[in-house]
Parts: sequence; C-alpha cells; structure tokens
Amino acid sequence: MLRRYSVNFELFSILLDAVSIFIALSLADAAHPWLENVFPYINQGGEHELPTIYYFVFSAAWVYLNLGLSLYDGRRNYRFLDEVLRLVLSTLFAMISLAGLLYFASLAIAHSLFVAFIAIAVCFMGGWRVVVRSYWRMQYSHKQELRRVLIIGAGDTGRRIASRFSRPPDSNLEIIGFLDDNPDVLANHNDVLGTTNDLEKIVDYSRVNILVIALPASAFSLAANIVDRLRMNPVKIWIVPNAHRLSLHQCNTVEYFSDIPLIDVRAPSISEKERMIKRLFDLTLSSVAIIVCAPIMILIAILIKLDSPGPIFFRQRRVGENTQPFEMLKFRTMVQGAEQLSTTVEKMDQHGNIIHKHRNDPRVTRVGHYLRRLSIDELPQLFNVLLGKMSIVGPRPEMPYMVEKYMHWQYARFTIPQGITGWWQVTGRSDKPMHLNTEDDMYYIKNYSIWLDLMIIWKTFAVVIRGKGAF
Repeated sequence: MLRRYSVNFELFSILLDAVSIFIALSLADAAHPWLENVFPYINQGGEHELPTIYYFVFSAAWVYLNLGLSLYDGRRNYRFLDEVLRLVLSTLFAMISLAGLLYFASLAIAHSLFVAFIAIAVCFMGGWRVVVRSYWRMQYSHKQELRRVLIIGAGDTGRRIASRFSRPPDSNLEIIGFLDDNPDVLANHNDVLGTTNDLEKIVDYSRVNILVIALPASAFSLAANIVDRLRMNPVKIWIVPNAHRLSLHQCNTVEYFSDIPLIDVRAPSISEKERMIKRLFDLTLSSVAIIVCAPIMILIAILIKLDSPGPIFFRQRRVGENTQPFEMLKFRTMVQGAEQLSTTVEKMDQHGNIIHKHRNDPRVTRVGHYLRRLSIDELPQLFNVLLGKMSIVGPRPEMPYMVEKYMHWQYARFTIPQGITGWWQVTGRSDKPMHLNTEDDMYYIKNYSIWLDLMIIWKTFAVVIRGKGAF
C-alpha cells in the first residue's frame, strides 16, 4: 500500500522520478528545434540527439543523487520546505554530474536541450510531489489515514515534540494527548488523558499508532516497562534520545523525523537500503510468479471445489512484522471447520510445547494432501507479498496464541518482514517443531543479505522437490 513513510511509497517515488526524468529528456529533445528559434542567443554547442542509452543513464544517475540526499526519506522531508530544498540541491548536483558525464564521454549536445531538460525534469518531479501532498492534505482534513500519536510525558520535551509534529498542514499525525504520572500536571492540563497505568486502555480506545516516550533519564525503568507492556500491540514506539540511554532495546536505531532525532525501539533489523532492495525484490518476484502461476492456481481452485465443500481459500490471522496482525491466504487443504477440530489432533512434546502439525492428519482432504506435499497450497501468499504484508523470505508468520507465549528475546523475530519461506523451512520444515524455529529465525536476521534470500529460495525448490517435511 502507498502509505506515507512506507517502503512502498519510497519505491513509488523513485519510479515516478525516473519516469519524469526520462520523459523530460524526450520532451526537451522533441522541442529542441523550437528552442533554437525562440532562444537563438543560447550557444547550441553541438548535436541535440542523445543515444538512447543516455536516457536510462541520466534517469539512474539523478535518482541515485536523490537517494544520497535522502529525498525519498519521508521522515526527513516531513515539511514541504525540507523536500523542496533537497530537490533543489539534487538538481544542482545533477547539472554538474550530468554535464561532467557528457564531457568525459566526449558527447556534445545543444546547450538549450540540456537546460530545457533540467527545467522540465524539475517541474515534473516537483509537480507530482505538490499533487501528492495536496491529496494527503485533503485526506487528512477528512480524518482519513491519520496516525494517532500519544506522548508519554507532558513536560517541556513532550510539548516541543507535540508542537513540531502538529506544524505542517499536510501532516498525517494527530496528537491525541499525553500521559503523565505527576498529579499536578494531570489536574491542570486537559490534554493529559491519564497516568501510565492507563496506557493499554488508552492505546486501545484511541487506536494509537505511534507512542513517543519523552521522559527523563531517571525514568529508564518505566520506559522499559512501557515497551514490554506493548510487545503484542503493533504500535510504533519512539524515545527522545536526549532523555534516555540507547540500550533500551537490542534493535534500536536513531532516526530523524522532521529533523528531530528519535530512537525507534522497534526499528527493523535491516537497514533502510536493504529494506528497499528486499521490497523491490519481493515486488518483482511476486508479480512475475503470480502471472506465471495464474493457470495453475485456477486449476487448483477448481479441484478444491470439486473435492470437498467449503471455500477455495483458507484465511488465518497471523502476526507479522512489528507484531502487526494480518490475514494470511492459502489454498484450503483441510475439511471445512478444521480449526475447531485442532484440539483433537494437537500433541505435546516432552517439554510441554504444542505440536500442532504432524503426518496423517485426518482433517486433510485428498486434494489437500497433494497440495501440501508439493507446497503449492502456499501460492496465494504471493498476494500477501504483493500487498506488503509478507516477504518472499523471512521468519514464518506465527499464530497469535503462540506469540502470546513468547519469551521477551523471541520478539526480535518480528523486526523483519515475515516470509513464505525461510531458513527454518529449508533446514527442517515440518520435521522440526514450530516452537524450535526461533533460533533459525535469529540466525537469518543476524546474517541477512539479498544473497542469503536467493540461496534460501534455491534451497526451497530442492526441499519441495524432495518433499522433505511437507505434510
């Protein structure tokens, strides 16, 4: 989904800029004869035609400069003025860099063409940003897609944060109020909704999306307690760094929101660059796979309907990245109402852990047996990947009741997108009890790279062909 500050929107912005630059160069080239007549005093300086490859080179080079200047980082460009300044700066660097590229390539083009190209590209890149921000402003004025912010601490730091967050007219952040344990503050300020003891109740009732902890360093234990209490709630948690030491959470990172440094205690375990590459990889692979597998999925849907009564798809609530719940999609491989019969087939191992998946499950249908054997019941999850709910490779999404039994350290597995396949699946699959998969997930998170993803995908094909652990 193209939500503000999301990786999907960053990729969408990159695509729009690349297309804008490509079209700008094409228009400048087409308009060059007219420019020669209108601006005869400009030294034309050479040929006006560029080899086709330079259309792609110019687009890639300028987008790369935009990336280097954080033009696609929505948090750094919270205010429109910040985004405009970065666009102007990238334009200056692009003019110098592209002119240098032409010089070293010994390719002389008309000066009017180059100037027109820069001007048109800037207008296009700035124009679509104005349109998008206008759309956001309209949406937010109708209270749509608002991110509701609760601030812990109503002192000077908390008030300054609230002031900065509320400033831009196209802001999608709505400050719902503060929590503070000081009785005097609670009694004298109407926007203080309660104490930290009321945290869970207010977060649920007010549908809070973002929690900002603006407490003094002496309240470190309270902040740690707040983070722990919300471990099953998909709320983004920021801490003002000048008020806390950085060791609150193993996966914390400092990020800038409207030039305000904040500690994200639920930050992903992979860098922003790695995350963008991973998302681009997911979008490309899932789109191609859906197109290629469409005939197979249609055939499977027909066979499921002929084999047993019930829906084609099985939808199950799972816990995704940052403990965000979502509905995972699979082909139905069991009889209708199989979840109600789960207690009749679940077993306990010698350590008291639940083993809910085993061979010869009587709930599995005839067609379902073969779908599971070949692992093609997982194909509909490609749509989860396309929507950004899952990744191709990552920790397997868990069921909520299992996550509730997690120990604190196990929550680190949710600092990365959950996947269709992963290290656990290719090293054990169903032969290994699900409660033992967290160590494999930790290995994947600590050693993540796009090359590891490619290796896991390759191993997945080998495991599926052998049918190891599939039941």
